Amino acid sequence: MHVGIFADGGYEKGMGHVVRMKRLAEVLKQRCLITFYTNQESEAFLHEEHWRVIVKPELQQHEFILREIKSKKLDLLLFDILGVPAELLKKIKTETDAKIVLFEEKNGKSIQYSDAVINGIYGHIRSRVYVQGNTRIYEGPDYLILHPAFQAAREDYTLKKDCRNILVALGGSDPKQLIFKVLAAADQVPDIKDKNIMFVMGSASPHQEAVRKRIEKKPQYKMIEQTNDMAGLMKQADAAIVAGGISLYEAICIGVPCLVLSQVEHQTATAKTFADQGAALDLGLGELVPDETLIYQMSRIMSSYPLRLSLHKGGRPLVDGKGIMRVTAILQELYEQEI
Repeated sequence: MHVGIFADGGYEKGMGHVVRMKRLAEVLKQRCLITFYTNQESEAFLHEEHWRVIVKPELQQHEFILREIKSKKLDLLLFDILGVPAELLKKIKTETDAKIVLFEEKNGKSIQYSDAVINGIYGHIRSRVYVQGNTRIYEGPDYLILHPAFQAAREDYTLKKDCRNILVALGGSDPKQLIFKVLAAADQVPDIKDKNIMFVMGSASPHQEAVRKRIEKKPQYKMIEQTNDMAGLMKQADAAIVAGGISLYEAICIGVPCLVLSQVEHQTATAKTFADQGAALDLGLGELVPDETLIYQMSRIMSSYPLRLSLHKGGRPLVDGKGIMRVTAILQELYEQEI
C-alpha cells in the first residue's frame, strides 16, 4: 500500500498537524510505502529515511496533487490540513481510485467526498462512530493519535503529594508567546525556588534564544528544545501548564494535573470540555488571562494535592492512549476493502 500524507505546519499554523501525521507514519512505515506532501516550514521536521518528503508548490497545488496521485499510484490519501477544498477532493474521487481519509474536518462538503473522517480532537468527549452519507466518521479521544509511549507512561505514572516538578508545554510554535507570560507569573509564585520547571519548546518556536537568556540565572528552570520523548518528560511532572492542543490530551492521558492556556479560539472549546469533566483547569485564551489570575492558579495547582488528585482522577478515564492503534486498524481495513 502506497500512502500519501498531506500535512502542513509552521509558526502561524502550529505543528499539531505534522506531529500527528509523523506519529502515524512511524507505525504505518512497517507495512506501507509513504510519501509526505508538506510546506517548506515543515520539511526539516518531517525528514526521515523511511519515507519521502515533497514540498508542495505555492501555485497550482491542486493540479500538482492530482498528478502526484496518478503518477505514483497512491492507494490511500491522508489529509491533515485545515479546510481541505471540497473541489480538490471531488476531482480526486472522479479521476482516481484512491481512498481519502480526512483528519479533524467538520466541513460537510469536504466530508462527502471522503471515505472516512477521523476527528480525535474535534469530536465529542465521548467517542462514537456514525455514517454521514457514504462516509464513516470516527469521533472522540478513542481516535486521538498519540505516540505509543504515552500508553506506557500512563501505566507507570504515580501522582505524588509533593509537587516539585512542573512541565510547561505551550505548543510547537507558541504563536502568542505565552511562555513569557508563564515565566513572569512563575517569578511571583510563592516557594517557586523549591520547584523544578521544564519549559518544552518546539522546533517551530522562534523564542528559544530569548527564553534561554531569561532563565540562565535560574537553576531551577530548564529549557528543552524539540524533544522526541515528551511522554518521558511528562511522566516526571507533578503538574503541567499546557496549551489546549495535543499537549493537553497527552497530559490527561498520563494523568498529569494540568492548567490550560489556549493559543487559539478552537482550543478553548476542548479545554472547557475537559474542565467541565473535572479533568483540567481552564483559563481560556492565554493572551487574555490577567497576570494575577495566572499567578493565583499556578500557585493553587502547585500547592493543593487534593486539587491535583481530583484532576488526575477526572482526566485519566477520558483518554486511554490507544488511539493510534485504532486509527491504524481503520486505515488497514479501508484499504483491504478494495483488494
